[in-house]
Amino acid sequence: MPSEANASDENLAAAVKAMEDLVDEAVQVYEIDKEKVNIIDDLYNSLKIITSYLSFSVDLHPQLLSLPEDFRIVLTPNLDLLIIKPNYKSETKRFDHLTLDETANVLKYSIPAIISMARTDREIKNKKISFLKEGAKKLKRIPSSSSDDAITMDTSAAQIGKV
Repeated sequence: MPSEANASDENLAAAVKAMEDLVDEAVQVYEIDKEKVNIIDDLYNSLKIITSYLSFSVDLHPQLLSLPEDFRIVLTPNLDLLIIKPNYKSETKRFDHLTLDETANVLKYSIPAIISMARTDREIKNKKISFLKEGAKKLKRIPSSSSDDAITMDTSAAQIGKV
């Protein structure tokens, strides 16, 4: 009998140890999930500031969200995903509600696209500003005293015509 009691005690001890291990694993998974939520919130808030300022929308491949090819997905500047179905009905999904895999896929695809659009926008604005600077530079070459005289002469000539 003592060996049966000893075996039963060992089984109980092993079961208690297994439960302790399960609790430890569950706590660690909970802490990782909590960290994931905090990181995604930080990422979402920081990225939203940038994308809202830039105001670009990005077309995404449906496979990034494991959707069929005939779906269309647009990442909006406020980080909503506009999902347009083949029947043209749409739904909106928030970026911070995606799974980890979906989040990684969307970031890997959209960030380079947004960088490219921002670079193009910057280059266009630089060209326009350079043009305006050049125009302003050319206009500054006109002597200010002669322009004042020309304006004065124009107004006095206009008044003579009224008399």
